[in-house]
Amino acid sequence: MKTAQEKLQWELQAYGCTAVALNSAIEENGDALMLAAGILSDAQEVISGEFGEPDTETARQYMNRAKYILFKLMKDERNG
Repeated sequence: MKTAQEKLQWELQAYGCTAVALNSAIEENGDALMLAAGILSDAQEVISGEFGEPDTETARQYMNRAKYILFKLMKDERNG
């Protein structure tokens, strides 16, 4: 079992933020699917290199954020 510190470190490397921050963004946004779509658009932007060198690490974190949101929605739907 991971310690709280290990879990926090994993979240930061996977998402670039904490799960608490992602949950807050979901609650504040009101439309989690649109939030996930917007995050995927951000990933596309940093991959394209239109505004500088492509940043695959940031794109990976953005994609993980979007997946987190989608999986949370699926879990919430299943738990009704």
